[in-house]
Amino acid sequence: MLTGGKNVIPHAVRDVADAAAAFSARIGPDRHFDSQEKVEETLAECCSPQNVTVIGMTGSGKSSTLDALAGERFCSRVSSEATLVRWQYRPHPAPHTHEWVLDLFYPSDALLNLEFWDTIGLEQEDAPRKLKHIVPKSDAILVVISASDGNHSALWDYLRTLEERLHSRMVLVITHAELLSFEKLQSLKEELRSTSRECLGVQLPLYPVTTAGEHAGEGVEALTACVQEVLKRSPLTDKRVERLLLATDSLLEEQGKVLDELSRLSKMDSGFLTSIDREIDRIQLQMEDEMPARLKAYAQYVQDCVPRLGKKSARQMGRFLSIRRTMILHKLPPVIDEWFYELVKSGIEERHAYYNKEFLNICQTHWNHVRPRVKEQWDCDIGDFPAAKLQTDLEVYKERLGRSIYMPLKDFGIKPCLSKLFLDQEDVMRTEIKLMLLLVILGALLGCFGEHAAGFACVGAALAVWVGGNLGLAWMQFRLSRQIVAAAAEMHIAVECGLRTPLYEAMISGLSDYRKLYADIRGQVAGGVEYLQPLLNARYDLFYKLTVQKHRFRI
Repeated sequence: MLTGGKNVIPHAVRDVADAAAAFSARIGPDRHFDSQEKVEETLAECCSPQNVTVIGMTGSGKSSTLDALAGERFCSRVSSEATLVRWQYRPHPAPHTHEWVLDLFYPSDALLNLEFWDTIGLEQEDAPRKLKHIVPKSDAILVVISASDGNHSALWDYLRTLEERLHSRMVLVITHAELLSFEKLQSLKEELRSTSRECLGVQLPLYPVTTAGEHAGEGVEALTACVQEVLKRSPLTDKRVERLLLATDSLLEEQGKVLDELSRLSKMDSGFLTSIDREIDRIQLQMEDEMPARLKAYAQYVQDCVPRLGKKSARQMGRFLSIRRTMILHKLPPVIDEWFYELVKSGIEERHAYYNKEFLNICQTHWNHVRPRVKEQWDCDIGDFPAAKLQTDLEVYKERLGRSIYMPLKDFGIKPCLSKLFLDQEDVMRTEIKLMLLLVILGALLGCFGEHAAGFACVGAALAVWVGGNLGLAWMQFRLSRQIVAAAAEMHIAVECGLRTPLYEAMISGLSDYRKLYADIRGQVAGGVEYLQPLLNARYDLFYKLTVQKHRFRI
């Protein structure tokens, strides 16, 4: 279900800011930090309604699309073809805007902090005049196109008039997708992508959905996830996230200066540990330079697994035409999807284990270089490199990275694609089996009445249908494998985008754990201030969680 307002600000960002604000009291209740109030004020601003607007031709399925995002049917019960409808949450209605806007209210609080704008058809004469007050202020714009409507010129003419800054908020939605075969649906998707690039200069995200009928709900989950991401990237949200992260960064810098001063005074350190921190920073920069190549390697590995997915899917159709296979065919897409996820997950974990070994070697080399310097500076032996301790943490990050491949695969839509293909083949196989059984029964009846020649002819025709069906099955297997490979041709792009933040988080978490080892040394030396060690560890945790979020939002 779609969410908005405070839920749009990522929990990880809010958690880091909350923890940083609370950390000030742990350092000392009598200490004042200038950035503390700024963080608290920015946290308080993180709640406001967001606007989701649907545009399209009359009858294209705009209201049904909003119902699908809401998870309950209420928008489609009210006609929006004569006036614009703004759906709000009842306890906190926004002020009235225009006389041609009808303000209605949600029947529940499921969509607190969201507003839905259900608009009139674009073919209406006054549509552009009315929409110019709504669309530019929307956080997400759903461009709804019916699969049964072959004329989209009015829609693209209107989209050309919109500002370029709005393109990042747009999502193309194909409704009534169940009316088209897989081939025709793929052809329509390619046509819309091409038109999008030609008219707008960008390729808009495209999601086919089924909101009614036997297959109602197909594609809705992927569309909801996409709209949620668009809401997260909306300019208003981005500005608030940026202000919150920068305020938190300033607060952690202030807290770090206080802790460094306490640590320095406790052991009269002249900056030795600071020099070690800078050396680890250089290791981090080196790993950041190598990260794009690693990311491409992971994405290419997943893309290389696609032909195996095609062959696996084709084999599941069986070698021979059978009633049992047609009964279970619709159950296979989730099984194949799970198999493919486990395949790429294990492969990514295996490859990341190799990178972990490289990282451990770099850390061990640095540790062996630092050890004699610590002995000389503080007359303290830090011991051998604790590789086992760091390896345990790296294993956790490796498994977490492997699990993170699930969302890119899910968003790409492998399972709905498999479901569509298998359902199409299931219909063909059932038709062939029904025809074959009908001929066998007809042959048996003719034989009972003495028409043996005609009976044998019917049985022979049934055998011919079975043989032809098996030959057709072999062709369908080959064709199915090719269709899956073609449909997943750009999967590596989705994987590369989806793994960028998890891979950076795994890298930065490993460095954070390595840096903590020196915080332990700091605690050993600072014997007079025992409480500093847990504070330093906690501050390192917060600092690197913040670093991950800043990287995620390009700040």
